[in-house]
Amino acid sequence: MEDKKFESETTKLWELYQKGLQFQSNIEMKTKANLAVDFAEGRQWPASTEKTKNLPRPVLNIIKLIESNKKSNILSSSIKMVFKPTEIKEIDEEVGTDGADKFTKFAGYVSKDLKQQDLDDKAITDAIRKGSYIYHYFWDSEKYGNTSKYSGGLNGEIIDALNVFFSNPNEKDEQKQKWIMVSSRENIESLKKLAEVNKIPKQNIDEITSEDNSEVNYDKKEQENEQFTTVLTRYFRINGEVFFEKATKNVVVQPATALTPNVVKLKAKNDNVIEEDEADTNPDIGAEDNKQYKMNLYPIVIGQWEEKEDNIYGRSLVEELIPNQKAINFNYAMTLLSIQNIGFPKIKIRKDALKGKNITNAPGEVITDYSPDGNGITYMTPPPFSSGPIQVTDSIIDKTRAFNGATEVVSGEVLGANMSGSAIAALQTQAKVPIEVMQKKFWRVHEKIARVWEQFFKIYYNDDRTFIFQENGKDEQENFNGTEYQDVEFSSTIEIGAGSMYSEVASVTVLENMYQKGDITFDQYIELYPTNLMPFKEELKRMRQKERLPDEISQMIMQNPQIYEEVMMIIQQAQTPLQGIPGQALNQSMPII
Repeated sequence: MEDKKFESETTKLWELYQKGLQFQSNIEMKTKANLAVDFAEGRQWPASTEKTKNLPRPVLNIIKLIESNKKSNILSSSIKMVFKPTEIKEIDEEVGTDGADKFTKFAGYVSKDLKQQDLDDKAITDAIRKGSYIYHYFWDSEKYGNTSKYSGGLNGEIIDALNVFFSNPNEKDEQKQKWIMVSSRENIESLKKLAEVNKIPKQNIDEITSEDNSEVNYDKKEQENEQFTTVLTRYFRINGEVFFEKATKNVVVQPATALTPNVVKLKAKNDNVIEEDEADTNPDIGAEDNKQYKMNLYPIVIGQWEEKEDNIYGRSLVEELIPNQKAINFNYAMTLLSIQNIGFPKIKIRKDALKGKNITNAPGEVITDYSPDGNGITYMTPPPFSSGPIQVTDSIIDKTRAFNGATEVVSGEVLGANMSGSAIAALQTQAKVPIEVMQKKFWRVHEKIARVWEQFFKIYYNDDRTFIFQENGKDEQENFNGTEYQDVEFSSTIEIGAGSMYSEVASVTVLENMYQKGDITFDQYIELYPTNLMPFKEELKRMRQKERLPDEISQMIMQNPQIYEEVMMIIQQAQTPLQGIPGQALNQSMPII
């Protein structure tokens, strides 16, 4: 009986995995992704043959340039998750508002803790190259090791789209899938330990053996002397609650378990693997019923660069650029070959003109022509060099950049040194209009991420942990226990920060205008000046503070018009010799009132 159960579970998962691989093969997903990665990383020429071994192989990686522009524009805005109460059960409005405020602050802390910006960077790279990007969040009980009093924290990763499979690839909403499966390569020893923890029979554990990496993508190499095998992790729902299970090709290492912690493992009907239809409909199987709040969202969020018709996997940008990239490389290769032929033309030699000697092409080499008429050695005149291919290639580059929103304005290549910050920002904002569609799609994906985080906050963060956040420019400290707000229904939105990479330059322009008009003092000007554009700000503030008169004297002078006029007259007289010398008026050593 045990053997039948074991065989049924592993066979079921492996069959689902093979169906997923077949679907990806039907749409040539792996072939296109591997080619896109090669071109983005500069591997743009096939292996040389005997006939092409002398052909120049230049790589003008226009794909990398466009990718960098797209990434910088999409990621230029800061993203902040904001929670608001929507439905409150048996609690007052103040509790809901307080919870939303805490969830918003804690989300900012968690974002830094799990390095969400690094995940976003990898996600957009995957989107541009492979068409889809997939976030996976999980509770990492060993995240802080022994260095913290808290037992774990939320963690995340970007999973390659080639390693994620869906029950219905034609359904674009990941939360409507009956199951989602992730394949990975994991170490044999760690899998055996996991199986032991889950009390898998020893005879089954002994069957966890290493397998070849024929299914590994992008020709990844695995470390020698390490044994790996393919592991399948499947998420699915029972009565609306998310469960997961893990298995190799032959062994179940993690029986079906509720994603909500502190729950007994699933007891499947008749000790068989759960069929996908039965999982959502059979009331006799499921986790304990005494949990008030359950994980009902898959911890996986998918986004696409461009959507395909009736397909959850997206279409990449690099896929469209590869033909242009090939043409650019080939045209420059032909041009370089032409120059090479002119610099090193072929030599035509009559029989016995050299009497067995060889020409080495060494500079200054003396060659003796033994032919009777002295014309036994001649150069073969190559065809004249044409500038036409270069002009066509430059036109292809310009049009490729224009059609993909990666013009010189966006990249900052043509911005004048004397342009104001606001003018620069306006130019770039106008030029970035084509990318706004992709950017807003990316922001909507973060709204889905916020819903997933909310679940982890309400269930896993139950230890009143202390976290640090910034408010009004100061570090503040607060305690967080998400379980206290399980009865509060939140809605999540995204707030976007400054989008222009030149926003600080524009801010400086505004400050300068206000200072010149007398709307702010010089000290206020220094205080508001962006710190990264004035790295010596604090030192300058300290220097001016030393020159400042004591507050009681300054107040006495300001309150007495006669004294104030006399002091200002003295200062003006002291500054008179310095007029016309740039910067000297600000550096004068008179005390500051």
